[in-house]
Amino acid sequence: MGARLGTPVDTGFQDQARRLVKVMPKSARTETLTRRRSLGAFYTPSSAADFMAAWILEDAPKVVLEPSFGDGTFLAALQRVSADLLCAPPRMIGVEIDEQAFARTLAAGVLDPSDAILSDFCQVKPAEVDAVIGNPPYVRLRHLTESAAAAAKAAAAAQLGFDMDPAGSLWMPFVAHAVPFIRSGGRLALVLPVDATYVRYARPLWEYLGENFGELRVVRSRERLFPDLLQDVVLLLCSEKGAKCSSVQYSAYATVDELLVNSAEIEVDISLAEILDGKRPFTWAHVDPALSHLLESTIFRGLQPAKEVVRFRIGYVSGDKEFFDPSKETRSRFCLEGDSLVRAISSGRKLRKAGLYTSRIADESFDRLFLPRNGLLGDAEKQYVEYGKEIGVDQRYKCRVREPWYTVPYVDTPDVVLNVFSECPTLVVNDASIAASNSLLCGYVDKISARQLAARWYTSLTLLHIEAEVHSLGGGVMVLVPREAGNVKLVGGRDVSEAGLASVDERLWRGDVKGAYEAGDEAVLKGSVGMSGQEVDLIRAGIESLARWRTSARGREQA
Repeated sequence: MGARLGTPVDTGFQDQARRLVKVMPKSARTETLTRRRSLGAFYTPSSAADFMAAWILEDAPKVVLEPSFGDGTFLAALQRVSADLLCAPPRMIGVEIDEQAFARTLAAGVLDPSDAILSDFCQVKPAEVDAVIGNPPYVRLRHLTESAAAAAKAAAAAQLGFDMDPAGSLWMPFVAHAVPFIRSGGRLALVLPVDATYVRYARPLWEYLGENFGELRVVRSRERLFPDLLQDVVLLLCSEKGAKCSSVQYSAYATVDELLVNSAEIEVDISLAEILDGKRPFTWAHVDPALSHLLESTIFRGLQPAKEVVRFRIGYVSGDKEFFDPSKETRSRFCLEGDSLVRAISSGRKLRKAGLYTSRIADESFDRLFLPRNGLLGDAEKQYVEYGKEIGVDQRYKCRVREPWYTVPYVDTPDVVLNVFSECPTLVVNDASIAASNSLLCGYVDKISARQLAARWYTSLTLLHIEAEVHSLGGGVMVLVPREAGNVKLVGGRDVSEAGLASVDERLWRGDVKGAYEAGDEAVLKGSVGMSGQEVDLIRAGIESLARWRTSARGREQA
């Protein structure tokens, strides 16, 4: 290699590290090679880390960089696979910011101390290597120190040409900063969160990768690739540095074992243009091609994003639920009543078995939000406010930044309310004019009525697009946020019959939310749109397929 990466760190571990390195004797290596040749054996990796290492080693690199080596998983994999392939391991250079992880890994002997750099990778000056391998950190930039966030944004801007979205994650600057290290023709293999395939802030990175590599590949497994990683991940494999490409080879596997023997469940080329357009092609690759063809047919050209007819936003944020939603006993104790209390709902659980309308919810099930009208306080309200100060509510963050502290802002009555933690969310028409907290989404309709929105919402098409558009938390738990809920596509561009709402209401009243969507299929998809039963079944199968991949991070042990 030409210039050395950074300044070598003298850690005092050099002699100990070298004593711990295990090298296969030459005679044993020769014997193994002879035995394998006689058996006609070939190398098969035994883990996802070995898979990545083997792919890197295909190119016979002399120098490999690990930009965030942590416990040395990929450095050890390079050594292990090199031994299995009966070839000398490449020189390995590692960067790590955490001092304890740095020391532990050097003590384990997987990295020569003279090739170890204790530093923030985003601040390491590029120098030529043949390949980069690793698992960059996934922490959000806003959770970094000010200096670390500035370094990350500067590293990304240096390659992408503009400042990245501050809401983004550190993995993106790592990828961008790794590219200039790689020689012409070299390779990049990184573990990225599955979010990388669709988040808006990553789109410029995909364009950048297409301009710098001749081949891009993304690999995913329904089974957890790395047992210690709770987040669903993909493998990004980039080769032919210095060339260009316009597509990504996407391979998806049911299990890690099937990945290791290259038995893919899905293999498809994805256009970079589709990624840049925000069409989530990696997600849609998991549905039956017949469904994709159906969604592109004339009958579905009238689909429209929900945001064209309804504006979603989170409900009010009180700052202290126990104080601002006083219990019946507390209201009685302080004689709170009348104008200082607003009927509200603060939990999606209150929507269960309530039917399609908030007027069907029992009055005693509603919360009572403490909200003095126009901020005016009677004797009872003054006493309650003093009580709040005594227990420190006025010093809570959301309270101390508003004036007066006891007046909750943005309390209004939405047209519909929607629970947020559900793959099969309940949307309820707010005919009782209640307020809703930030545990729910509030919807404000435009151009159509709340009932008409409900009629368009309750179909399997909605659930299909929720699976495609809405992100999930660890373990595949669905969470709706306003922007993504607005992107969900609904039946539109035509009059939709509300005749099926009675059936939807009845199913919701019984607590059968999935059945409510199926009832909507009968009235809207088959009735108004004119779909066949076979086409509806295709949509439902698509929902099941996307849900299966969404929950893949739960791993084999939970299957």
